[in-house]
Amino acid sequence: MATASSVLDAKISRSPGKIGMIVFGIVLVIGFAYAGSHLLSDLSTIHNESVLPYVLLGVALLVALAFEFVNGFHDTANAVATVIYTHSLEPHVAVVWSGFWNFLGVMASSGLVAFAIVSLLPVELILQVGNKAGFAMVFALLVAAIIWNLGTWYFGLPASSSHTLIGSVIGVGIANQMMSPKTGTSGVDWGQAANIGKSLLLSPLVGFGVAALLLLLAKSLIKDEKLYRAPEDTQPPPFLYPLSAGTDLHRREFLPRLQ
Repeated sequence: MATASSVLDAKISRSPGKIGMIVFGIVLVIGFAYAGSHLLSDLSTIHNESVLPYVLLGVALLVALAFEFVNGFHDTANAVATVIYTHSLEPHVAVVWSGFWNFLGVMASSGLVAFAIVSLLPVELILQVGNKAGFAMVFALLVAAIIWNLGTWYFGLPASSSHTLIGSVIGVGIANQMMSPKTGTSGVDWGQAANIGKSLLLSPLVGFGVAALLLLLAKSLIKDEKLYRAPEDTQPPPFLYPLSAGTDLHRREFLPRLQ
């Protein structure tokens, strides 16, 4: 009889189907075409005899995509571990499901978090983002974040890519202030950094408290103990409480009568 761990290993090592790979390829091509068309449209109004800025821009975009790729497989494991361990979803379905909702969250967001992080950067670097200093800033913060993410992923250390990126941004600001004349725009906006630090400290506490209250509320309203136990063998948890309760009632009341 196969154990739960062997079943999980078999699911994770299974290759995705051909249909899934075809759909993924189509989505990837559409994404690159969409991004490329908008990039060409934005660059059509810029005329520069030197090709160096365009080369640096291309390299910067590739580094940004590399960070997003590393961010994806670094954080997705934490997001889908529970549903895979409990056999609620197949691993490939869980990863696609997580990516879809992350994409939807980006499209529906107001961008306030991104602007808050960008506001940590030195103003003079933001104003000169198209020159060599600006490209050096982008390369430094993204490459540092990629190295840290790869290191924590390799050693299995839980770490947030958002926290990593914030640390890289602050590092770039400090380095720029040490290398540039001491002005009000050459370093980190420490007031904004303090606000972000407070939110990073408070958000886990708020999430923990709300999750604990919701769990206590669910346990007081829903009495099915199977919802609060670890999965047995390879059986997934009950999909919906009324459905699982009805199944239990059918098994306890009607099946004995038929026998």
